[in-house]
Amino acid sequence: MDNRVNIAVIIGVVFVLAFAVTLTQSENQVKSQIVEDEIPDELIYEWLKKYDPSEQTISVSGSATVSSDPDTLIIVLGVESEAKTANASLSQNSNSLNSVISSLSNSGISEDDIQTSNFSIYPLYDSIKDSDGNWQQILNGYRVSNILSIQTEKIDSAGDIIDAAVSSGANRVDNVSFQLSDDKLQKISDDLIADAINDATQKAEKALVPLEQKIVGVKSVIIHDDVVPYYDSPMRASFDGFAESSMKSAPIMSGDEEITTNVSVVFYISQQ
Repeated sequence: MDNRVNIAVIIGVVFVLAFAVTLTQSENQVKSQIVEDEIPDELIYEWLKKYDPSEQTISVSGSATVSSDPDTLIIVLGVESEAKTANASLSQNSNSLNSVISSLSNSGISEDDIQTSNFSIYPLYDSIKDSDGNWQQILNGYRVSNILSIQTEKIDSAGDIIDAAVSSGANRVDNVSFQLSDDKLQKISDDLIADAINDATQKAEKALVPLEQKIVGVKSVIIHDDVVPYYDSPMRASFDGFAESSMKSAPIMSGDEEITTNVSVVFYISQQ
């Protein structure tokens, strides 16, 4: 009887151990499968390749600058008028401005090159003291200002354009500037990219000489698009308080404009 019991116990233990081994293997397979599904080998390889802590790099900025003749003339001028009523001031201003536009057209300026830059109408007040000694604001009239922006390729005609406008009624010249057109500016900046990259390369090579390192590749190149040419301060003038003839036939000459392109380059480096 005891032998039968012992055999039964042994068989039971064997079954329990076999079940435990099978269950453990299944859990390990499931865990292994989860790990494989969460992080594929390809992703691990790409991560190691991108974030390899052993890679050596040097970051350098480069720039290139060139001077160029402007090809666009911009003149901001207009008419300011005052009258006792808003309608009278507006009518006077409109008549003078129409005369200015007609004169500009006769001088060869296309209407497509003329646009309104600013228009305003506002009241004028006088301050007087009443019988009680208090200051009062009394409406005295209205001022109308209509400013035009003229943009043309006739950069040698600045003086003639101003003469024509002043002679026909313009009494304000707010801005005279010479600039580069968008197309010309873009072409120049594109041409400067190679020079800017060469500048960055030369800087990197000079920096690596005492370190006994050399350039072996390029990791990245960033071209900074915020290209802004340098322009001289614009001329500003008003005809209030002096004769119009003092501004007529004034010599106005353009100068060269400087354009700069900047880049940032990251080079791979190694021992020489």
